Amino acid sequence: MSTPSSSLFRFPFALLMGPQRSGTAWVDRYLRSRGDVCLPRDVKEVFYFDRNYKRGAKFYKSHFYPEPAHKIISEITATSFDCPEAPKRVYEHFGKDIRLICPLRHPIIRSYSLYLHYLRYGIATGSLEEAARQVPQILTSSHYATHLKRWFDLFGKENVKIIYQEQLEKDEAKFIEDLCTGLGIPFQEPSKEARGRYNITTFSKYGPLALMAQKFADFLRYYKLYVVINFAKKIGVKRLIFGKERPDAGKNNIPKEDSKFLQQHLGDEVQKLEKLLGEPVKEWDHIRF
Repeated sequence: MSTPSSSLFRFPFALLMGPQRSGTAWVDRYLRSRGDVCLPRDVKEVFYFDRNYKRGAKFYKSHFYPEPAHKIISEITATSFDCPEAPKRVYEHFGKDIRLICPLRHPIIRSYSLYLHYLRYGIATGSLEEAARQVPQILTSSHYATHLKRWFDLFGKENVKIIYQEQLEKDEAKFIEDLCTGLGIPFQEPSKEARGRYNITTFSKYGPLALMAQKFADFLRYYKLYVVINFAKKIGVKRLIFGKERPDAGKNNIPKEDSKFLQQHLGDEVQKLEKLLGEPVKEWDHIRF
């Protein structure tokens, strides 16, 4: 491995690299409401360390506009978690001079939530078993121990702060305290706009149209035309295509057959993670399938 280059930014930098459907949208909303954290402008994540790495550091830096009031620069990049190349790419830019935060959620519940999310966008269709064949990431991104080991090998286990969505659901203040400790910023109560509403999902009636809309949005993102995407959201195009928000996956609303399928494929993932961490995940003690 080449010697890590100097930091891209003059500010401290933090990367939240936990997988999709682990409360990352809530964290993004909370951090943006604070006023002292610099996040990518006009877009939640840049997809730099997984999809757009060939576009170079200049492309990545162009998304951030740090101001004197900012204490830290940060990005929430859920798709980097299970990208095999992402840890090395992050290391090459920052070395160990980075704060890493990893939001997690019980792997079975998170995978079912991701399945619903992919149905929404037309990325997958049909039953859970059919969708998992179409998009294996529905299952493989919940192989937490496998993916975290790559991050631990480069940055050290002690340098990756793990937080759990279940803690957010149970005790929002404690979750925020753990998040702020990992980021090295002072505790701050969430604004009214930031409270609640984590991992809300919708169900589109128009699968092919949803997929076309997603591909068009990806095209706009590639050319940094975020203003078009945000305007479409503002006037209700997203809601028209993807439907109204509904409660997300939970242990009690996973159909029996889907629960059985997920247990067959992910039933030992909690134990694997606990072995890697060297301690039990107490936030999941009450979850039994």
